[in-house]
Amino acid sequence: MLSIFITFFLFLGGYVYAASVHASKTLVFYDERLDQLDSFSNFLSDLKDREYELDYYSANSTADIELFEGENRLYDNLIVLPVKGKHINKLVSDKTLLQFYNDGGDILSVTSPSAVPDSIRLFLNQLGIFPSPKGYELVDNVQGSLKIDSSDFRDSRICAAKYASSITLNGASSALLDNREQIFPILAAPRTSYTKATGKDSWSVGSQGFLATAFQNLKNARVAWLGSVDFLKDEFYGNNGNFVQEIAKWVFQEKNVIKSVDASHFHVDGTSYDEVPYKIKDAVIYEVGFSEWNGEKWVPFITDDVQFELRMLDPYYRLTLKPGRQKDEIQYYTTGEFRLPDHHGVFTFETDYKRDGFSFAVQRDVRPIRNLAHSEYARSWDISNAAVYLSSIFSVIFAWVIFIIFFITASPVVNKPMNTNKKNN
Repeated sequence: MLSIFITFFLFLGGYVYAASVHASKTLVFYDERLDQLDSFSNFLSDLKDREYELDYYSANSTADIELFEGENRLYDNLIVLPVKGKHINKLVSDKTLLQFYNDGGDILSVTSPSAVPDSIRLFLNQLGIFPSPKGYELVDNVQGSLKIDSSDFRDSRICAAKYASSITLNGASSALLDNREQIFPILAAPRTSYTKATGKDSWSVGSQGFLATAFQNLKNARVAWLGSVDFLKDEFYGNNGNFVQEIAKWVFQEKNVIKSVDASHFHVDGTSYDEVPYKIKDAVIYEVGFSEWNGEKWVPFITDDVQFELRMLDPYYRLTLKPGRQKDEIQYYTTGEFRLPDHHGVFTFETDYKRDGFSFAVQRDVRPIRNLAHSEYARSWDISNAAVYLSSIFSVIFAWVIFIIFFITASPVVNKPMNTNKKNN
């Protein structure tokens, strides 16, 4: 009976964490002076339906907010809704947010023109995302209201383009972006819009600004920023709900999560490096497996752009891998047979798969490749070009032998005596 209970408990535990690839304990940070939680009931209900465990913390609370217990994170995800005032800077500093993020926590941040806390802004600035300051609002004098066109959509890997066309916003902030490779622009501001505060210069003009963007660090922790609370409010959720949930699924690692496993390389006869270390010009095979999280389980990841590099300081080879065998949840990719370079040294066998919107998958193995031993060099008679040199050597030897034979066997030359008689006059 006890074993049945344990099995049932484990089943429930697996179901609870089925949506995200990691645990889903989430803290929602909000300011009830700006918006009551009831204003986001549809958004929060969707998260609960996917079995997220939500805790709430109001910016007006007198209790300290705790994200860590010692060095351990207490939450897997953090949702920061618009918060007004400087109180949040003491509750959650930008250093705390950065520590939470660097430790693997995922963050969904939402700001509005009237609520851009310094701690959130400074944290985003360190990632290369620069939201407009407090009081700056995105306006469009040409269209009147903010209308998002399909041409403003930037990243279909994070969110399908069809969800962006129905977005409705009453007011919004915009952000300027750095040119870092880890930043993924999602939604640009309309071309006829600009972000401005009364009596101050424009923060952004046209599509220079962005309404939504994402960031992923090299440890695969994720951040998403939204420039308007209207994305989440029930009032606009009928138009914005699908878009927001796609963003939430990405940032909380329900989608576009891949991993590389079982990277290996070996001689073409199957002998491993440990059994027979590599030497120059050996024929070897490299293989690596990829899996993708589909929101419920790991499945084979199918693609055609996985590349392998054999590098010392610079790549000696860069080969596109071909699909190989498939086993359970893993799709394997292989180089097929290739020969190591005619150069000894310490080489790195590497697959570095980094694509916009997907988690980064890196596999590295460092191995020395030795030079040939003296006895392993090809003999001269095995080298086709050596025939000229060998024939020259044997020709000289043959000519020398003939010379010696003639020198030994030749008859001596007899010199005739000279006539020494004097002639008489």
